[in-house]
Amino acid sequence: MWFLYAMTAALVWGVGYAACGRVLHRGFSSTGMFFLDMLFGLLAMAVYFTVTGTWGHTLAQGRQLGNQSFWLVVAMVATTSANLLSFLAIQNKNATLASLIEISYPFFVAFFAWLLFRDAQLSWPTALGGFLILAGIAIIYRYN
Repeated sequence: MWFLYAMTAALVWGVGYAACGRVLHRGFSSTGMFFLDMLFGLLAMAVYFTVTGTWGHTLAQGRQLGNQSFWLVVAMVATTSANLLSFLAIQNKNATLASLIEISYPFFVAFFAWLLFRDAQLSWPTALGGFLILAGIAIIYRYN
């Protein structure tokens, strides 16, 4: 199931990036796009939590993290910042090139999982795939 979720996320990201590229290159600001993205997310989740009645459960999950709640804050700051930086990259170049460079993030996921948690998540096929991604990024950077 994880593979289906990941591929569907990639498909939806593709639609989102293409649409963002269109809007940003027509003069809409990346900060305006970021604001609306966050606002839409807030409203969508408020409706979801209200319909499902899971407000309390979600808040309880945060409390259950205890001293690990620091990592929740790090995750939220990092993903929010990454979204804004993605909009800026799209606005300053284009959605295709921005997304092709951003695809290097799995390399950083593996690096920070090891650095912060000593969790080695790489096998040789995963490392080879990461190397090929980095090689592709070098080619894109060199010729753009």
